[in-house]
Amino acid sequence: MTSGLLTASLVNRALGPAGRGVYAEMQTWIGLFMILFGMSVDSAIYHYANRSIYGEDDNSKFITVLYLTLAQSLIGGMGLALFVRIDPSQVSSQTTQFLPYLIILLISSMITANLTVFIQALGKIKFSAVIGVMQAGVSVLIIGYGYLTEALDLFYAVWCLISVQTITVALFALTFLKRGLNHGHFCWNVAKSMIKSGGKQHIGTIASFVYTKINQLIIFKYWGDSETGIFAVALSAAFYLMFVPMAFQTVLYPRVIHATDDHEVTIRSLRFGFYGWGCVVALIIVFAEPILLIYGGREFLRAVTPFRILMIAAWFLPLSSLIAPYCVKIGAFYAMTATALILGLISVMLNFLLIPKFSATGAALATAATCALGFCLSLFLLGYLSKKSSLGFIRVRIP
Repeated sequence: MTSGLLTASLVNRALGPAGRGVYAEMQTWIGLFMILFGMSVDSAIYHYANRSIYGEDDNSKFITVLYLTLAQSLIGGMGLALFVRIDPSQVSSQTTQFLPYLIILLISSMITANLTVFIQALGKIKFSAVIGVMQAGVSVLIIGYGYLTEALDLFYAVWCLISVQTITVALFALTFLKRGLNHGHFCWNVAKSMIKSGGKQHIGTIASFVYTKINQLIIFKYWGDSETGIFAVALSAAFYLMFVPMAFQTVLYPRVIHATDDHEVTIRSLRFGFYGWGCVVALIIVFAEPILLIYGGREFLRAVTPFRILMIAAWFLPLSSLIAPYCVKIGAFYAMTATALILGLISVMLNFLLIPKFSATGAALATAATCALGFCLSLFLLGYLSKKSSLGFIRVRIP
């Protein structure tokens, strides 16, 4: 994630607001089709990794996840291709031009994402971290070379993403072959259960994507590529800076799924996030201008106000995510879907209300308001499902 800040900074400086806006539009379309055809299997993987409930061996679970992901990614790639070919007016000319490369990126990204989740769900956090470091190193080398040689344009940036994802898939393949996980068999019953469980929360997953990312497409529609680039830089900076609490969430998933003190661990995690991460967010808001000056250069200083507002969203969003492992463990997929659907609808209404009037600032306000409401709903959901108080994180014991 730290290397992501560096490479994103170089991309921002090389592309400028307009190019960065188109780049954000491409990534948003890819992300949307990954979500649509992923069927929320990534969350289901965490649930079915619980060895005490599901007795299939890890080798067979791996083969099942791999085959399922391959099928979903190919269908997702075809879906994106059909959408662009049928109605090219909905996307930028560059997205139409780069369509074959974007399909490759979509397929490789879906495979990498689900295999990463599978490894983390098994508790192999160190191995996942090693893969992440290798990804980061490759990305820094490729983007750094392009920036220094002045070759870093939109096409180069897209090919960098493809290269990183492809190399990651190759690393996973070599590692899984070495560990013998390829000797498992495809479990059709597990696959059906994963699709069924994912389907229960799929609408919610789409809604979550809507209230955090779809606003970039709305800004692109109303204000064009340059304003989209301004907001994209503010949004990506805020989300990159969430790497500390999000890394904590990665470790929290297996800790909660395989433990009996799941509620207590969730409350302690919320306390850590609410106060500890809250103090960091306050400091980032104060120093927003120099942070964006480093992250994007003077061309993106107009993003200071949206960035400060989005940091409020970056405070609440990880807190909601810390509750997710508990909900996934007990299989509360319908409840999670209902919560996310409510937030998605509210977000769409707020974005269409505020973006035409306030452009990037309006999108930031809509995102911050939705994330704050999402945290409140997540707390209610935790209390309802656990039958225990979800406000215990507010109390701080002073020795």
